[in-house]
Amino acid sequence: MNRTSAVLQERDLSSRDLSAIRVKSRKLGLTVAQYLKQLIEDDLALDQEAQSKSLDELAAPFRKAFAGVDEEELDQIVARARRQTKRARAKR
Repeated sequence: MNRTSAVLQERDLSSRDLSAIRVKSRKLGLTVAQYLKQLIEDDLALDQEAQSKSLDELAAPFRKAFAGVDEEELDQIVARARRQTKRARAKR
């Protein structure tokens, strides 16, 4: 198998992103290189799964998690998540 390599240099990332990567990798007990490699591998695996499964199969865990939740309650869950996301973005 022919291997190709690519180099990601710090100058290719904003200082904010680089700082976040360092913090996250440390929290996970990984080096920055290990963390980035894991991110890439996870993304490729997720992409493969999305391409190989039907929407019904992909949605099954969500249907199971929200079984018995009525529409009003689901609306409240979504609204709460949106507020939390908006607050988190505002802090950046």
